[in-house]
Amino acid sequence: MFRRFRSNINQILWKKNNIMKWENFKHQFHPSWHARLQPFIESEECDKIYAFLKAESKRGKKVAPISMHVWRCFLETPLDELKVVLVGMCPYHTFKNDAPVADGLLMGCSITGQVQPSLDQFYRAMEKEFYDGLNLSIIENPDVSFLAHQGVLMLNAALTTEKDKAGSHMQIWEPFIKYLFEEIINHLGVPIVFLGKDAARYRKYTGIFTHVFEVSHPASASYKGIDWDTEGVFGKVNRLLDETNGDTVLWVDIDAPF
Repeated sequence: MFRRFRSNINQILWKKNNIMKWENFKHQFHPSWHARLQPFIESEECDKIYAFLKAESKRGKKVAPISMHVWRCFLETPLDELKVVLVGMCPYHTFKNDAPVADGLLMGCSITGQVQPSLDQFYRAMEKEFYDGLNLSIIENPDVSFLAHQGVLMLNAALTTEKDKAGSHMQIWEPFIKYLFEEIINHLGVPIVFLGKDAARYRKYTGIFTHVFEVSHPASASYKGIDWDTEGVFGKVNRLLDETNGDTVLWVDIDAPF
């Protein structure tokens, strides 16, 4: 009984002092996500995430992306237009001119305007998978919002990371990824693509009836100095989308001669 009383007291104190106020954060999400994400944003788990980030800042540690871009993938892709969930690692941990390269979208690097090696690998692989032999020029855009606006949730497995320390925030964000899949994504029936082992560790939170694909992360190919092999995953996703609702994703922009 004493333990239950103590737990209740702690819960009351947390609710009184919690950091996260939905009214202060809801502008960072597309309205279609509000009802589904508000419970987590106002939860003790989310408070722990922001308490951790606040403590890191006080210690002088730099974090990517900037605070206004942390939830950006949920702003760019409306929930009611979601087609595919693409899950990568953590955001880019590098900085340029004291600004983070990461822009809040998976592989996005629109802030610096310079395409990073992993995104270059992604674009070239998409060209090979969909346009091989057609002699078309692809557009390597550092801004991947064109994918987000087609209904692809460009999700990092951790929404933040410490400067020059890849994967440093993976553990702190796991409760959110768990909530996202179990409470929202698994009920939509959309395909999920995990890029790399760090992302695929969250496959355990996906539903048994969900179409799940796994492939290596393009960054691993960059490290090895080889071309990234998609194993035909994105073509499979498009065929699934076409069979389901007659719609597909244009995974890379092309400079069409017409």
